[in-house]
Amino acid sequence: MNDVMILGAGALGAYVGGCIAEAGYSVQLVNRSSSNAEVVNAQGLKVETSDDTFVVHPSAVQLEHACDARFVLLFTKTYQSVEAIKAIEPKLSPSSIIVTLQNGLGNGLRIAEHVKQSVIHGVTMIPATQVEPGFVRSHGFSDTWFGPLNPSDQHALSAAIELEKILTEAGITAANVDQPLNKIWQKACFNVAMNGVCALTDAGPGIVNDTEALKREAHALADEAVSVANAMDAIVDTEALHNLINFACAEHRFHQPSMLQDVRAGRLTEVDSLNGFVVEQAKRLGVSVPKNELMTALILARQVSPKFWSGVK
Repeated sequence: MNDVMILGAGALGAYVGGCIAEAGYSVQLVNRSSSNAEVVNAQGLKVETSDDTFVVHPSAVQLEHACDARFVLLFTKTYQSVEAIKAIEPKLSPSSIIVTLQNGLGNGLRIAEHVKQSVIHGVTMIPATQVEPGFVRSHGFSDTWFGPLNPSDQHALSAAIELEKILTEAGITAANVDQPLNKIWQKACFNVAMNGVCALTDAGPGIVNDTEALKREAHALADEAVSVANAMDAIVDTEALHNLINFACAEHRFHQPSMLQDVRAGRLTEVDSLNGFVVEQAKRLGVSVPKNELMTALILARQVSPKFWSGVK
């Protein structure tokens, strides 16, 4: 049994897996594509951090060749989660721990519906870039928070302590916290405000900074998401949230959010686990979120617009 499986070994997954491997743990990188796996198995994984550059040699395989692991860290796109976890679950021991540090909302609950194993959910602020196959880079914050999906799950509680140790030894700033949902919502509210706006304008946060009316709309999207979070008993630091939006608009002008990258590449987006999740829960709770309803509809249409135009002769 491996210590850690990275399920979804893209830029972020490979970076986290590489750091864990450098700390001396056995790691298996699992991805849909064979190209990265071939490079990693042939020459290792090159990892560049703010302080160091190193090469590690984790096992890299496609999904069908994945093996059991103590911890399964899930980094797939949220719309790929169920397919990936259903494929891997029969290979796992009952004592294995599923960990989601994915973007978006509702990931832990979504996964728990399809596994018998304990689930830990959380969020990470690690920025990661795949420079080329077999080479990943991350500079800056590595803050990561998590905790058991079910606070009364003693197996998950002890595993979360163990996971904190592993990630800390890997050089990742990690904390096992009592209320991981607060951290999950804090990041998600920012993404709800910014990702769709950047995707639809085909621009970085700087365009929001330069367009005062658009900046107001971004803040309003965030406020709607906060109202849903509060209705679900999650606490969001609204002052910090709005300060972060303003900071990103002013200082990260040309950052390309994942949703913008997905739209440009013609891929599905994760809107269902961001604005779409806000809308879904708002309907259930009787909360009004018209701006998020519009943003969700626009992104859902935008991601299929290339197919729409492909029918034009």
